[in-house]
Order: sequence, then C-alpha cells, then structure tokens
Amino acid sequence: MLRWSGSQQVTDRNRAEQHGLVVAFAFPARAPRHSEATHERWTGLAQRERGLCVPLKATKWKRDLWHSRKLQMQEPAQRNREQVQALVVGSGVTGSSFAFLLQHAGISDVICTEARGEVGGNLISRSKDGYLWEEGPNTFQPTPVILKLARDAGLESELVFADAKLPRYVYWEGVLHALPSSPADLITGRFRLLSNAGKARAALGALGFVGAPKRVARQAGPEPSEDADLADESVEEFVTRHLGREVFLKIIDPFVSGVYAGDPSKLSMAAAFKRVYALEQLGGTRGILEGALIRLQQRRRERQRWAAENLPKVKAGALGSFREGLQQLPLTVATRLGPERMRTRYALRQIEYNGAKRGKRRYTARFETPDGERVIETDALILTIPAHAASPLLQGLGVSGSELLQEIDFPPVYSVTLAYPKFAARFPLNGFGNLIPRSAGIRTLGMVWSSSLFPERAPPDMNMVLSYIGGARDPGIRECTPDEVAALVDADMRRVLLRADAPSPQVLGVRLWPRAIPQYNRGHLRRLEACNQGLQGFPGLFLGGNYLSGVSFGDCVQWAYDNVPRVLTFLQETA
Repeated sequence: MLRWSGSQQVTDRNRAEQHGLVVAFAFPARAPRHSEATHERWTGLAQRERGLCVPLKATKWKRDLWHSRKLQMQEPAQRNREQVQALVVGSGVTGSSFAFLLQHAGISDVICTEARGEVGGNLISRSKDGYLWEEGPNTFQPTPVILKLARDAGLESELVFADAKLPRYVYWEGVLHALPSSPADLITGRFRLLSNAGKARAALGALGFVGAPKRVARQAGPEPSEDADLADESVEEFVTRHLGREVFLKIIDPFVSGVYAGDPSKLSMAAAFKRVYALEQLGGTRGILEGALIRLQQRRRERQRWAAENLPKVKAGALGSFREGLQQLPLTVATRLGPERMRTRYALRQIEYNGAKRGKRRYTARFETPDGERVIETDALILTIPAHAASPLLQGLGVSGSELLQEIDFPPVYSVTLAYPKFAARFPLNGFGNLIPRSAGIRTLGMVWSSSLFPERAPPDMNMVLSYIGGARDPGIRECTPDEVAALVDADMRRVLLRADAPSPQVLGVRLWPRAIPQYNRGHLRRLEACNQGLQGFPGLFLGGNYLSGVSFGDCVQWAYDNVPRVLTFLQETA
C-alpha cells in the first residue's frame, strides 16, 4: 500500500510497477506555515510531473533525479533556503537601479526583494480612461547617470521630456508669479515677486558684500548633544543670511515645501541642499555667486567626461519621465531579472551575521512571504528600505548607532490627481506648475500641471493636475479620508487656478503616504555618520535609499552608480 498524502491511498502497486520505478513515502496532509495554495500544490502532486508516485525508466540518471526530488519533499525547510552572491532589499528607484547595475556588471547571482505586491517602491504610475498619472514622484532631471541607466536598460526610446521653457510659478497674495529663468530675469522689472529692496539684498548677498559671517559649529563630544544639532545651520538661516528674508519667504519656503514637504527652520542646509551649501565653501568670502561660477566650470568638465558615452541629447532645464511613467524603470528591471530574481511580497523580518565562516554566506535574511518563511543567505546585503524599516533590523544585528535612524522623520503626504475641462481654468495651464508658501493660508503644498508637461497623458480637452498636501508642517492630514482630501485640494485649486463656476473634478487618484519623504533635519549627518561607524564591523552590509543619497530620483540613481563598485570590490576580495 502506498501513502500519497493524508488519507489518499493507492492499492494497485503491481500496475504501477509495470511501468518502472515506484517511490513511496509519507508526509502530513497540511504542512505547517504554508498557504492554502501551497498545500494544494503539495496534495495535487500525483497528477503532475512532480508527483509522489511517478513511473520512471530505471536508468541511473533518472533514479538520481527522483532521489533528489524525494529529498526535497522530505526536507521542506531546505527548499525554503537559498544562497546568492548579492541580495538587494527594496525595489524602489535605488534598489531596482542597484540590482540592474549589479547584473549589468556580471553578477547574475543576485536577488531583489520587495515587501509590497508590486515593484517600484514609491514609484507608482497608473492609467485609466486616457489618463496616465503618478502617485509618488512625478519627474526627474535628466542627469547623465539617468540617461545611461535608461540606455543600458533598453529604455532610451521610452524617454520623454517636458519643454525646458515651461515656466514655474509661485502663488503670492492672489497672483501667480513666474520664477526667473536666469539671473538677468531676477533683476529686471518683469519679475515682480520680489520688491526692488529684496532684489538688491539678494544681489549684494550673492556677491558676498552683505550677510553675517557663517557661524562656527560648536565642537561635539563623544555623545553629540542637542546643542550640537542647533549649531547645524538650517535652510532658513542659511538663505536669510545670504539672500535676505524676502527671498526666503517668497521663493525658498515654497520650494522647500515642494521638494521635501518640510520645515525650513528644521532642515539642515548642509544635508538637505548640500550642493548649494557647497557653493559657500567654493566661493569663500566672495559669496555664493563666485561658488556658482566655479561649480559651473566643474560641471562643464563633467559633461566632457560623459561625452564618450554618446547619451541622448537633452535641453538644459528639461524634465524627464518614461512613456509609461516612472514605474516603467523598475518594471523593466523586474523583467530583465526575471521572477526568480525579483521577488514581491517578501517582507524582511530578521538579519543574522554569520561572519567569514567556511562554507557559509556572511548574512542570513529571513523573509515573511505568503508561502511562509523564506531564507536567503548572501555575501553582500544591500538594504534600500526606509530608515524606520532598516533601524530595527540593524539594531537586532547589533549595529551601534543604528537606533539613531529612528529619529529621521517621515511626515505624511497625500498625492491627489484631479482632472477638469480646460475651460474651467482661469487661463491656459502652460507651465510646470505652481508652489504655495505656507504663509498663504492654503493647505496644498504645490500643484504640478501634468497635462502641460506631458500632453499625451490626458485627453486633449482636459487639464490634469497632481497636487501634494500634508508634510512636516501639516501632519494632521493623515487623519483625513481620501474624499475629504480630494475636497480640500479642489477648494484650494478654485482659489489658485480655477474659475468660480468650474465643474466638479474627475478624481483620478488619491493616495496617502503615511511616511513619505525623509526629513534631513538638523543633526542628520551626525546620525548617518554614527550608523556608518557601526557598520564597519559588518563587512558586506550596505545601506542605501533616499534618506542617505538625497530625495530626488536622480540622487537615488547616482547613489547606485557610486556604490555598485564598492559591492563588486567586496565580492572580488572575498571570493
């Protein structure tokens, strides 16, 4: 008598033996820690090639094959354990770029995991009824590394660019003011957002003629205090010192809301806007304008180094995306890797460090999946998940300083996409969009005129606008329902863009990001440095993500390009 599974039995042994080899063994009707779908696969194996009773010709290689299958069925825990050279956790722009670049460099033994049901992290592109919209980041600046990544991934023909000449606006005292596109525009009468006094103060400050000297940060002891963080100059302090209060209130404050959804009185200038902060170091006593000129020369030399790559030509100031939205990049990477290399619904629960033990990979990662626990052992582990998700895993591993990552704030933000007939707007929406200072008393942070950037993403008679609301200065937005948020944004749009008799909008997408953009607040660099010091005792463990690299799409891709060589070197040295 042969036992197949549960009470199912086969009694006609002779008939089976006539066809060759019969293998019989038993296992429980329901395996623990597995889903119903997995159980059905187990109990239905007799009707498939992987069945428990399969006639085989009695050749040695087929006996060996069946023996290996028998062992696999007898030890289900072993089937749930894999070994790879590199494991990338997180499939957002950082993780998917990193996994692709590793594979592109010849590391085929790589797995990328994603806790959610689809790849892309915060990159979510949706389409319906002739519309295509973003529910996370919306565009990128086409830097050389992004263009190279797109080309190498086979997406060069899928690149789309918005007109570089489209103006950007700031809403101030009931009027939309176009921001200057050049320094010359800043001082002409056409730019009326700033007063003449405000323009003069900004010009003199940029040249280094006025402005308080940069204060010297107090020395921090071995345990950095709150006082040390206060010595970390904020965005508000830096801009006011260099360019004056008016520039800060009317231009920088709404800009910070649009980029970080943050509070400029708390954001660290050195961390959040490191490139602008570096202009002061380059220019010295001659002001940030001198630093900007030096930086311009450096960028020209960088472009010359990229010339040999023969990258797509893009006009300065243009904004980019992909034909099917930003999520097309991670989806393409997932296709290139294949389903065995790109895993969704893999939630990382624990990391173990094995050291350089003979015959073992350095790290063991335990995942919760719909099919129970899965274990992946790897030599190089790259965590590209948010700081608040990485911190408890690193603390469990014993990485000193990793508890400080919990201090990084991720405020809630809603993304809201609404569509209106074009006649509903007070004027043609031809531009990038508009930002709104917090002093305006309007809750929406900014509005992206998506159908102006990419006209093919909406029907020709409709305006599609993506708005963001919430952030560090409006955390209470998380208590609002999607319907309430859509109504709030609609009311704000009627104040800023729409006619009084505009019809109700077509609501395309309303998504709450409970923990959206990392805030590079004072002390941010100190926290990262403390964690990096703790990582020194864990070779092969790498951290990535927008809390480290910068929050823009391009920053994340640049981080991947900069750090893939580190992983390759590590794998070569430990091979």
